[in-house]
Amino acid sequence: MAKSIFKTYDQYGTIEVLDSGAKRYLTFGNEHEQSLQVKATPHIPQHEYGRAIMLSLLFCQPKSVCIMGLGGGTLTQAFLHALPDADIHTVELRSMVVKVAKRFFQIDKHTHLNIHNQDANDFLGETQQQFDILVADIYLQDGIDHGQLQADFIKKSERVLSDTGWLVLNYWLDHDLSPALLEQLQASFECLYVCNSGGGNTIIFAGKTQPPADYLDKTKVKPLAKTLGFSLNYYLKRLRAFTA
Repeated sequence: MAKSIFKTYDQYGTIEVLDSGAKRYLTFGNEHEQSLQVKATPHIPQHEYGRAIMLSLLFCQPKSVCIMGLGGGTLTQAFLHALPDADIHTVELRSMVVKVAKRFFQIDKHTHLNIHNQDANDFLGETQQQFDILVADIYLQDGIDHGQLQADFIKKSERVLSDTGWLVLNYWLDHDLSPALLEQLQASFECLYVCNSGGGNTIIFAGKTQPPADYLDKTKVKPLAKTLGFSLNYYLKRLRAFTA
């Protein structure tokens, strides 16, 4: 049974940390786990959607990655572990979430991680950096940040991606994507894939170019899976070309 070891509030709601000994959880005041970390292996995502997101590493050879939405930092740590020489950035609106991730979820040990305490929409509109992978995983107490569901968000994301970059969007399955959002995705990106993660989330991968022809070759998939610490086969079987 997990017990509460920290609880606080900010203008957006509750932030609570639960601990069961081997595992640690972050919640935003509801029954949903915002983050789940196995303390011995903090770099391995425990939720299905987080593991599915790591398929993006097969689509390109990233030198720069930006994750929008920190939570407990599990996704951030997965990319840091898989890409030790890459430039990794995380954007998080809530300053208290950043403090909690550093205090309770081992984020503080990564000295070369760049954390931006900023609204993701503002960051996308202002940054002059470009990224090879841009992950949108922005959730608040009541669910997905609706800014992530707007066509303008897709346009801003396209601007900060490199010529071979990929946008990765985490959506709940019960969210209907608006026609405007779908139209913008198709207008902005050459290649679209979708993966039903099996855990209530669907992941959209939007690429400015096609992935390498051999991206499914076992000589690429197996080494990546070994680095990540889990098999990719389950998620690759669920990967489909996107059709609106």
